[in-house]
Amino acid sequence: MSALAKLSRHLGAKVYGSDDAESIALDALLQEGVEVQVGVNYEWIDACDVFVYTIAVGQQNEVVQYALSKNKQILERADFLSEISKNYEKVIAISGTHGKTTTTAMLGQIFITAGRNPSIHIGGESLDFDGNLRIGGRKIFITEACEFNRSMLKLSPSQSIITNIECDHMDTYQDLNDIENAFVSFAQKTSNEVIICGDCVDKKIFKNASKIITYGFKDSNDYVAKNIAHERGKFSFDCYYLGKNLGRISLNVLGKHNILNALACVAMARCNEIDFSDIFSGLTKFKGVKRRLNHIKNANKIDYFHDYAHHPTEIKATLQTLELLKNNGEYNRIIAIFQPHTYSRTRALLNDFSKCFDGADFLYILPTYPAREQYIIGGDALDIFYKINGRVPCAYLSNIYALTYDLQQNLRAGDCVVWIGAGDIISWADEYNKMLEKKSD
Repeated sequence: MSALAKLSRHLGAKVYGSDDAESIALDALLQEGVEVQVGVNYEWIDACDVFVYTIAVGQQNEVVQYALSKNKQILERADFLSEISKNYEKVIAISGTHGKTTTTAMLGQIFITAGRNPSIHIGGESLDFDGNLRIGGRKIFITEACEFNRSMLKLSPSQSIITNIECDHMDTYQDLNDIENAFVSFAQKTSNEVIICGDCVDKKIFKNASKIITYGFKDSNDYVAKNIAHERGKFSFDCYYLGKNLGRISLNVLGKHNILNALACVAMARCNEIDFSDIFSGLTKFKGVKRRLNHIKNANKIDYFHDYAHHPTEIKATLQTLELLKNNGEYNRIIAIFQPHTYSRTRALLNDFSKCFDGADFLYILPTYPAREQYIIGGDALDIFYKINGRVPCAYLSNIYALTYDLQQNLRAGDCVVWIGAGDIISWADEYNKMLEKKSD
């Protein structure tokens, strides 16, 4: 939402906005000339031509209802993103169950390196252009396309990437087949190339879509990673296209899963006639995205990481990466702190959640971040605890004070601590860091 507000301002609109708490995002908007405040200014709503809201608050929100009563033109965030995208000659949309934000930022860095001056909109904060938006020219718009609420279907991209398709957002979709059909529709709405991970998506389901290009570890794909190696969790590989070695790529971000993100970017960049030298340079420069296994501090010889993972597949990839570092002798133990995100996801994927933390030496489970949801029986954080207890040493803690006390009692030099989740777990981590600083003073 904040990126769209800044982009609207850049495109010449007068923009107002409100949120329910102070934040860095609000401060950044004020610096961009957007009038924002904590709490609602109903005069702004009276004055506006278009009222934009996020599905996270829902249409029954009292502010949305007020705008409806005033007969304003009302657009949900995804609809507004679609309207914004029409200002650009080419729209490249990145969707999928995992990896969207990193892949979008990574692709953007390649286009920047190649001098294409793209405008880039991501659902996170890039460490390269320091934020969720890069304002470039009007020729190329690279945007993340979220699958929740079928939001990606609002777009009509020129080209698209589908990173993977798995069960998620089961409050939106009936089953995996329903999710697949939605991504097929997304591909059909793409006018030119659709790039998919052939390792986890069956190319045959994309009937009547534009040209399909595949990537992955399997030799059956168009783009394939071979001769894979890593140093301290950062991977390098030879990139092959239809059996031809294009060159070796070295990544500066942690995790084997980023090889797949990089392959998707190589394929898309070559579809846009970007030289491999610029692709290589862009990928090598890429610093990553905040809260995607980024190192936040070292205190008392303990390393602390943030990770946005909230799906079992993502959590497993995160812990596997840290296991590489542990096996390399860099850490003695991996301590995971996890906040489940939404009751519906927890209930739908409970069996998968029970197995994805095997790489942790100890797991702390925090209360569920509900986001837009009300409590659902069988989808609580305690359900994960009961399911996983005995498989992985773990504890359920309901507040920051209990967590802080337990960490201070049990952490020791050589440990690695990773905060995992997509909710407000970052505020738990910040609060804990403040307590650490006070103790050191």
